[in-house]
Amino acid sequence: MTYYIDTNIWIYAIIAHPKYGVRCKEILKKIEDKRLKAAISTQVLSEIVGVLYSKYKVKDTTSQLNAVLSYPIEIYLVHPDAIRVAAEYARDYNITPYDGIHIALAVEYNVRDMISADKELDKVELIRRIDPTELKHE
Repeated sequence: MTYYIDTNIWIYAIIAHPKYGVRCKEILKKIEDKRLKAAISTQVLSEIVGVLYSKYKVKDTTSQLNAVLSYPIEIYLVHPDAIRVAAEYARDYNITPYDGIHIALAVEYNVRDMISADKELDKVELIRRIDPTELKHE
């Protein structure tokens, strides 16, 4: 089974978030060790560098981006039809268009489980959000 890994998992691991940091690092370690099959999208890559730059004032995000790209993960490309569907999901579920892109690509690739701390995603019955603190330990 493949899990879609939301942006916040990467960010929380990078910044050592007080609530989620340790657990997010454990999730990334499972991906690295190939104990967890994972996917992200080019949207996740864009959000990671954007958040690090704008919120955390990291002016050179290349090392963080290279670290993410070193993981054994599938990367789904954001294409115009996915953005169209994302806009519809944003409208229908009252979520951000960015979250709509994650949902659209997860649905397109038949990935039902999304690891995310974002409770907004609970509105969308097309996927199952798994909080990083609730992912079962192996």
